[in-house]
Amino acid sequence: MDEPLRTEIRTAEAADAEQLSQLMRDTFFAAYGHCSSPDNVATFLAKHYSAARQLAEITDPNLLTFIASGPGDAWAGFAQLRTGASAPGEVRLSKPAEVARFYFSPSHHGNGFAGQLMQRLMHEAETRGSDGLWLNVWQQAPQPIRFYTKHGFRIVGTSVFPVGADAQQDWVMQRDFAAA
Repeated sequence: MDEPLRTEIRTAEAADAEQLSQLMRDTFFAAYGHCSSPDNVATFLAKHYSAARQLAEITDPNLLTFIASGPGDAWAGFAQLRTGASAPGEVRLSKPAEVARFYFSPSHHGNGFAGQLMQRLMHEAETRGSDGLWLNVWQQAPQPIRFYTKHGFRIVGTSVFPVGADAQQDWVMQRDFAAA
């Protein structure tokens, strides 16, 4: 049996802000570019995925940004873990951490890299004293919902996610470390 591909997972650094911004824009567009009008998607991308915003997020002590690279050092995806922030009321954890973003390039779907990155997020959250994770995911995104469910998340509520001026419906999902 073939050995699964291994990804290198590292913490983002200030020098990564520009390239990370482009990866974020590309992966969001690949996953959700069809979820709203082109103007709304462009507004969302400009607001949330600029290099300046990524630099600020990389230096935020409550937000860990991880970059996953595949063979040949090509960036495959990224994730962000937020600690110390409030969770929605439906999340029943005493010290939750948020999976703020979790994206992979379509060319890296199905190779096991996302599972490795999720394991890293869980480890980092537990190391920081969190008793579980929560996240938002678009209700019309079956592939990510299946992935999160496979990793122990369950739907606990709903939320609204604005893409520009368009309010999209998300699920709030939670993973309780004690229940695993």
